[in-house]
Amino acid sequence: MTGLLRMAWRNLWRHPQRTVLMTGIVAFGSLVILVLFGIVDGFVSSMTAAQVAENHGSFQVRTAAYGADPALENALSSEQLARAEEALVGMGLSGIAPRLEVGAMLRSAYGTDGVVLRGIDPVAERSVTRLPELVVAGRYLAGSGEVLLSTALAGELDVRLGERVVVVVSGRAGAKSRASVAVGLFRPTVVELERAAIVPLDDVRELSGIPGATALVVGLPRGASLERAIAEARRRLVADRDLAVADYFDLNPLARVMISGSTVKLIPFVIMISLLAGFGVANTTLYSVIERTREFGVMTALGMSRRALAGIVLLESTLVGAMGFAIGGGIGYAGLLYLGRNGLDFSSFVREVSGSLGMPTVIYAAASGWYWVAAFSVVVFTALVAAWYPARRANRLEPVTAIHEG
Repeated sequence: MTGLLRMAWRNLWRHPQRTVLMTGIVAFGSLVILVLFGIVDGFVSSMTAAQVAENHGSFQVRTAAYGADPALENALSSEQLARAEEALVGMGLSGIAPRLEVGAMLRSAYGTDGVVLRGIDPVAERSVTRLPELVVAGRYLAGSGEVLLSTALAGELDVRLGERVVVVVSGRAGAKSRASVAVGLFRPTVVELERAAIVPLDDVRELSGIPGATALVVGLPRGASLERAIAEARRRLVADRDLAVADYFDLNPLARVMISGSTVKLIPFVIMISLLAGFGVANTTLYSVIERTREFGVMTALGMSRRALAGIVLLESTLVGAMGFAIGGGIGYAGLLYLGRNGLDFSSFVREVSGSLGMPTVIYAAASGWYWVAAFSVVVFTALVAAWYPARRANRLEPVTAIHEG
């Protein structure tokens, strides 16, 4: 076997241009497969991480009816909110924070726009999301009569720090309005938040006439198991049929559909790339076998078995596959590491197409060892399949005929 391997290696470099061509084909296929896996997986991870950190928290407790019909009538009452908070005590959470969201009109001196008015507990919110870190101008909420606006919303309404805006809410007692001072501007990476105006919880309760909250947002400490925490929360609330635990996919139903199909949608691309690489390797290998027909005939006449000839062809293809994978995989993995740190800015595309999905404007690629395993498996399989027919042709050569034809 060692002798055949040395012979296969020498044969490759007798025609360096051909070897470089085949290696380049395999390297390109490996690179594309790695980058595809990394970007798609990174897209899912980025979307989930951004929503958890900036918007939804790790998970939420809501009424069972609110998920199907997010109307104020289905919000958590004060009693339900208290029961939910009590049930979650002792779970090792980083924090819990009530939240009340209503539709509202926001009016400035220069325009009016529809917004999502989000009422939060400014202190408790720090433990479940990183909203305070998103503030890029002014300051975070400190008390009643203040409002945080996204930079995009402030730009549309031409609102500057310190200026007053009027919030109008259609609540249980009819339309109510209140003036609030813009104390801070925040810049989210989740497009959904660009249409949000954030005020203290009691201000929204007063305007809407709702004493409770639409959700109790739950935060987990770093390293905690989200699946275990959700399962434990559901176990604790199982007796309270009015309450339900909502995970990321419950809060983003469209994202569930997108993510569940993302891996499946990759399969046709991987097959197409594998076929292209396979045809390239097969054609080049077959040409090599035809070109060396006389040489193979002489080797067979001198005593080399046909099986050994076929083995040399397969080894040549395997070596090319290994070299191509090492080059393409190395470049691809380095690219994924770079994109994992710097990300890809899809802000213009996301704002126009996918704001309802809660997609972040910057997507960070993921780099995982299993991408190597997947790409290597595809490359080796493709190389061996591509070399099968040329190896079969070499195996069927008759010495006399091969010498004569060569």
